[in-house]
Amino acid sequence: MRMRQKHGAAAVMAALLAAVPVVGHAQTVWSSGPVTDQGTATQDVPQQPPPPTEAQLAQMRQEVQEAASWRLPPDFLTRMAATLQALRNANLQPPAPGGHISLNETIARVQTVQGIDPILRAHGFTPREFVMGLTSFGITYAVTNNPQAQQSGKAPKLNPANVKLLQSNPTGVQVLLQEMNAQPGQGQQQ
Repeated sequence: MRMRQKHGAAAVMAALLAAVPVVGHAQTVWSSGPVTDQGTATQDVPQQPPPPTEAQLAQMRQEVQEAASWRLPPDFLTRMAATLQALRNANLQPPAPGGHISLNETIARVQTVQGIDPILRAHGFTPREFVMGLTSFGITYAVTNNPQAQQSGKAPKLNPANVKLLQSNPTGVQVLLQEMNAQPGQGQQQ
């Protein structure tokens, strides 16, 4: 079964980041309602999951720090952009997170997408490396581009090598961000 939903890797990452307290408070994730076979919402009213429990918040904080510390390989930006483009060209999308799910649950959900594993392997990623890499990139990008988060003392401690990687290749960062925002079925001209 192929996932043909109207969300891209950016939505996956945004939902992950929204579900975790990147700057010291938990934000809730909401969806636009049940999705039909055509990929359109059947309701216009956002449905918000219940607020996370204290145990879930503690787990989220721990996972945010784990992802923020995850070391991105030097070729991460180009390899991940190529991976996302290959997934989009194959009309494969990792399932969108719903509610407050852990990184391990997200990794397990990615593993269930038929046809995703060969594409990830072809680009040198396991499902864990894919999810952790995107999450680490997203957290690093979000925190380094938010002076308030940095000054608040509540942001996770970033891997300094990842900060240098993003700072040293702003073009690669922009290319990856564009790939993350592309929708399934949108071919990109090379």
